[in-house]
Amino acid sequence: MYIETSSPRSRGHKAWFVSSPFKATNGRCLQFWYHMYGATIGALNVLLLQNRTRSAPIWSLSGNQGYLWRMAQVTLKSPTDFKVSFHRVPKTN
Repeated sequence: MYIETSSPRSRGHKAWFVSSPFKATNGRCLQFWYHMYGATIGALNVLLLQNRTRSAPIWSLSGNQGYLWRMAQVTLKSPTDFKVSFHRVPKTN
């Protein structure tokens, strides 16, 4: 997933990525790589979608993280079937 965070990005521009469904779990590891570089980067949130409802972020990071690809891991727990959602939030000025 890629979203430009500097010009020509327009105000309110957001990006969502939603996975295929997963079965309920007591603990499953989600591992992903991210690259968050620049003064206008904003935030990246990972949420669960359960029964058409978004959870609070289960992982979140904001701001410039340097010109590197970094790995993140988060444990997914859900008593019901779910999807994983990545949500890129633009920096507010």
